[in-house]
Amino acid sequence: MNTDIGLRFPEWDITKGKYEEVDKLPLMNSPGPMLTILAVYILFVLKIGPALMTKRKPYKLTLVMLLYNTFQVVLSVYMYLSTLLDKGFAPTTCHMLDNTERGPLIFGIWVYFAAKVTELLDTVFFVLRKKDNQVTFLHLYHHSVMMFGTWMYLKYWPSYTLYFIGFLNALVHVFMYMYYGLAALGPNIQFVCIILHYIVAVNRTECPPSKGVALFIGCNTAFFMFLFLNFYVKNYKKNVVKLDGTNGCIRLVATKNNDKMDKTA
Repeated sequence: MNTDIGLRFPEWDITKGKYEEVDKLPLMNSPGPMLTILAVYILFVLKIGPALMTKRKPYKLTLVMLLYNTFQVVLSVYMYLSTLLDKGFAPTTCHMLDNTERGPLIFGIWVYFAAKVTELLDTVFFVLRKKDNQVTFLHLYHHSVMMFGTWMYLKYWPSYTLYFIGFLNALVHVFMYMYYGLAALGPNIQFVCIILHYIVAVNRTECPPSKGVALFIGCNTAFFMFLFLNFYVKNYKKNVVKLDGTNGCIRLVATKNNDKMDKTA
C-alpha cells in the first residue's frame, strides 16, 4: 500500500521496507533495534551516565577521542569520495532503475545511517568527561532525529535525495572531526550546515521530495531554528553599557558564555 507521503508500508507491516535488500541489512529488519539503541542512548546520557559519574572524576579519554575522531574522519572521507566519484556533485536521476544500480546506492545510504549510530558516542563522551552542560536538548534532538530519520528514509524511501544529503553531511564532518576545536564555533557554523542540508533536499527541482517528506523537512527545520535561537539567546546575552564621555553614547556589548558550547552536526 502506497501512501501520499513518500513512505511505503506494505499492508501496514512496518518490518517490510521498499526493497528486500534493505531489510537484510544490519539493524534494518524492523524498527525494534533502532528504537532500542535510541532509548538506551537517551537513558544513559540523561540518567545512568550522570548518576555513575556523580562521585567520579572526569575521564580524559585522550587516546579514545583521538581514535574516535580519526575513525570519523576516515569514514566521512570514504562517504564523500565514494559519492563524488560515483555520481559527481549531484546525481542526475532520483530513482533506482535496476538491481545493479540499486545495490551500491542502498549500501551507501546504510553506511551513512551506520555513521549516525556511531556519532551517538559524541554525547557518551560528553557524559564520561562530565561535560554535562554540552548535553543540551538541541544536541540530543539533532543526534536522535538524524539517526531515526535516516533509518526511516532508507527503510521506506531510499532515493538519491538522501544519498546527496549524506554527501554534503560527510564533507562537513571531515572538517569537523579533523579540527575538533570547531565545536567552539559550533552553534553558529554547524547550525547553518544543518539547515543547508534540508534546503538543498527540498529545492532540488530535478529530484523533488514528496509533499509529506517536504512537510517533515520543513517542520524539522523550523524546530531546529527555534532550538538554535533559544540556545543563542541564553548563551549570547546583550548588555547595555553606557560609555564615559561627553557625547553620552551608548553601545551594546555581547557577552559570550564559553561554558555552554554545543556540537550538533
